[in-house]
Amino acid sequence: MRRSANPATLVICAELPRQFQPAAVEAWVRGCRRRRTPVTWSAGIESLAAAAEALRHGNDRADLALTLSSAWLDSRQTLRRMIAAARQAVPSLEAAVLRGPRPLAHQSLLAEEGIRVVLVQTFGDAARGSRRPAPAGWACRNPAWGLWEVRIAPPPAPGLVGLLTQWGSMPRPKAGTLQALHAGDTVAGTSDGATSGRLERWLAWAERRQAAGQAIVAPLADLPARLANGGQPPQTGSILKAA
Repeated sequence: MRRSANPATLVICAELPRQFQPAAVEAWVRGCRRRRTPVTWSAGIESLAAAAEALRHGNDRADLALTLSSAWLDSRQTLRRMIAAARQAVPSLEAAVLRGPRPLAHQSLLAEEGIRVVLVQTFGDAARGSRRPAPAGWACRNPAWGLWEVRIAPPPAPGLVGLLTQWGSMPRPKAGTLQALHAGDTVAGTSDGATSGRLERWLAWAERRQAAGQAIVAPLADLPARLANGGQPPQTGSILKAA
């Protein structure tokens, strides 16, 4: 099939359960190995170490992001301490997720602590602006050198069939745009690992779009490098660095 010269970029995230059962961890790792579409797993400070250990046992790349608690934003000291604790579990950690209506704060501190990209539901102070322009069709901003905020795309309302079957369809992504999707919380089962119906539907949709050459699915942590390259995947060996 003819591939698009400017495919859309998709990012798919999901929240891991706070507690893992051993059988669920093993099933989750097996599921990660089978997937052809990368998932960025967002984990709270309580489950980040267990998630990282599970991926290490599976010899898989740990596409993990730290779930930020809005309460941490009340104190720079608390936020710094929590990021330091998360880095003990995942030394290479560069991505985070902030869900809920509260906008991100302390962006410069996050950049200083090595966080390069945060997935958010809303942008904060409009006056802060963006230090670097984002590609057209990318809901991103660069509020501090070294950090990008990426806004979660609201899922489209399903049609009548989707409402009745809970298998709503997703439209074809527009060429050259970014869709950062968050599937919400997953459920830790003893046989199926960590999963959710919405996540499974989105993964199937993304795989079809990839196969048709209409989209590329990237981990959240890869976005800064793509943004530094105008929204395109960086060339192998590129020396470009994200702002």
